[in-house]
Amino acid sequence: MLAVTALGIFLVAAATLIGFSRLDAEYNSGRLVRKEAAVAKSLGFALRGVVGETVEATSLSWTVMPGDFADRIVEIEAVQGLPLAVYRLDGSLFVTSSVESPSLTGFPTEVDPEVLIALAQGAGRLEVPVGDGDYLAYWYQVNEAERPVALVALRYEARSLEGDSRDAFLWSLAGVFGLVFVVAVGLALLLTQSITRPLERLGALMERMDVSREERVEPLRFEASGSGEIATLVERYNRMAEKARASALALAQTERESAWREMAMQVAHEIKNPLTPMKLGIQQLERRAMDEAQEAEALRSQIVDLSATLQGQIDLLVRIADEFSTLARLPQGEVARVSLRSVLESVVSLHQRAGQDLVLEMASDAAIEADEDQLRRMLGNLILNAQQAVEEKGSRVVVRATEQMIEVEDDGPGMPQEVAERAFEPQFTTRGSGSGLGLAIVKAICDRHGWRVEFESISVTGTAFRILFDA
Repeated sequence: MLAVTALGIFLVAAATLIGFSRLDAEYNSGRLVRKEAAVAKSLGFALRGVVGETVEATSLSWTVMPGDFADRIVEIEAVQGLPLAVYRLDGSLFVTSSVESPSLTGFPTEVDPEVLIALAQGAGRLEVPVGDGDYLAYWYQVNEAERPVALVALRYEARSLEGDSRDAFLWSLAGVFGLVFVVAVGLALLLTQSITRPLERLGALMERMDVSREERVEPLRFEASGSGEIATLVERYNRMAEKARASALALAQTERESAWREMAMQVAHEIKNPLTPMKLGIQQLERRAMDEAQEAEALRSQIVDLSATLQGQIDLLVRIADEFSTLARLPQGEVARVSLRSVLESVVSLHQRAGQDLVLEMASDAAIEADEDQLRRMLGNLILNAQQAVEEKGSRVVVRATEQMIEVEDDGPGMPQEVAERAFEPQFTTRGSGSGLGLAIVKAICDRHGWRVEFESISVTGTAFRILFDA
């Protein structure tokens, strides 16, 4: 609104100034033509009065022209209010209306040849600027036979049309425009307040709303006179908020059910794998126990072998259950300052494998704030993940550590882009065995400690996982 008002004021002011400029130009042009006609008429009378009715170009000579002709020229300036000069047809100065030197009055002693040429080619009059908005108007003075007898120059000073009146008008117009602008500002402020205040109240009410709660959302209540549109907006927002709450609850319920179904399927799949060899081993032992020809010593040996197998599969089941419970809710252990070198040496020692190099590179010890049990579990998962990635003999896994970070690097084949994008996704694995929770647990432990985990994987070169403590 203010911009439109300001633009309107600017356009009206510009149009007013342009209009005055045009009026000035028209006024000056008409005034000059009238003055020229009066000067030409007076000059004709003066010439005839001093030399008679027969006036020729040769009359402009002081041997022919009486001395009182100069007085007549001065009288013409006094009557018309404009200085003038009379030149011979060859452009030389004959007389001026001023007693001062021609250089001081602004009249040249010789007319510019271009002016003579233009007038000789038929130009009735010619205007030549002389600076500061002034100019000289040239024309031929003719006799009764319409033959040129002299060249007349009239010095004309440009004037504004009733300058004082125009200035007064412009000041009055500026006052009106200023009043209009002040009124527009006041109206804009009132209009803004009438719109923004209800919206601010509405925004404050919206901030207190929570559509994620299971109980029904308390509707917004807005009452204000003259705010029908905002009241309609509040009503529609209440309906929308209730629909959003119902949709959010339905979506959350669906996501929970889907998550539990996927978790149940994964747990069932992981448990089924070790149960199958356990069942087959027990069935085989049962058949041999029912065989009367079976020797006791051989049966005892088979029981021992089956027991070892069952214990290994039971340990696997325990590990699977432990991984799922750890991912679901990390134990809230005690965070304390621990020796990073001591923990790393212990974990690296436990994960040594025949045919694979597992090396720890750490220049000096560092103390960090961490849950030691979860730190060991995280490092164990990273090392195990690296060892499973390389697999073949002769491979190398390097664990590096400083006060700022831990890095576990392998020289395996690296991860494809589609695998790297899902590296920390629970239940995602590229191997036939395993729960796919190792890296997900690493990410969860880092999040709990406020650390940042990142990795770099290059095809053929290998993969490096980094735990940054200053995240």
